[in-house]
Amino acid sequence: MRVLKAGNMSNEAIAEVFGVSEPTLTRHFSLDLEIGAAKVTAEILMAQYRSAMGGNVSAQNKMLEQVGAVRARDKRAPAAPKLGKKEQQALAAKNIGGKFAPPSPPKLVVSND
Repeated sequence: MRVLKAGNMSNEAIAEVFGVSEPTLTRHFSLDLEIGAAKVTAEILMAQYRSAMGGNVSAQNKMLEQVGAVRARDKRAPAAPKLGKKEQQALAAKNIGGKFAPPSPPKLVVSND
């Protein structure tokens, strides 16, 4: 079942394969459905690692490729959220400068003498 979930099959399709209803499947196998894909991925990575450490050059190259991709992903800066039209207009209005900038407010001096 974990392999089917790791292969992106829907719960409905997995239930059909096992000959049960989807509610029955989720009632009895909810944990496998939630973390099954992660377990399968971990098992494959561990098998690949063992193969690489055993001298399989192809597996070594693939592991290095995967590690490099993870490092590159971790170094990327998070993308700034997209602003809607109103947010863009408000930001543009706030950043107006030059001769069209609104005058600065007067300084208030309070004396309590």
